[in-house]
Amino acid sequence: MKRFVSFGIFTCVLILTVVQSVSSKPGTPARIQTRNTMQKLYGSAIQEVYRTSQHLTVTASFASGGNLCRAHIQSNVDTGISDAELDAVLHVLAPEDVRGKHKMSTFLDITCVKLQKPESDSSGKPELAVDPCAQCSGVSDEYERATITRYGNTNEYSSVQISFNQPECKGLE
Repeated sequence: MKRFVSFGIFTCVLILTVVQSVSSKPGTPARIQTRNTMQKLYGSAIQEVYRTSQHLTVTASFASGGNLCRAHIQSNVDTGISDAELDAVLHVLAPEDVRGKHKMSTFLDITCVKLQKPESDSSGKPELAVDPCAQCSGVSDEYERATITRYGNTNEYSSVQISFNQPECKGLE
């Protein structure tokens, strides 16, 4: 009986070894997924990323009908976004007639905190510490049909968020 069990285990190990060596042939590269494959697997993309001539990156979200709902603008370089760079992009993505009338502006003055490991404390309990992130200050301008939020300081924004207040954009947040 021991020989029969040993032979069975040996056979299973041998079969698994052969199957593994056949399925992972060296020299056969794995296939990189294509846009079409991704769309078949997961449906249409919910965001797309574009580069502007002002060295900015625009991450855009669209409604099912194709209209722009959200745009997140960031700089591709280490410096912040200047007013001139931003205005050039805003005039195209959210022209004044599309935004509607200006309703109000709100200053953002938020204290961001993060959990930080103590340096010398042996207890190892994380503590709250002020996080000097760039998303904690700025200004938000509300218009009839859009909201534009600039994070950072005048003429040196870390990022900008455009959100259109249209019914087809609800649920994309």
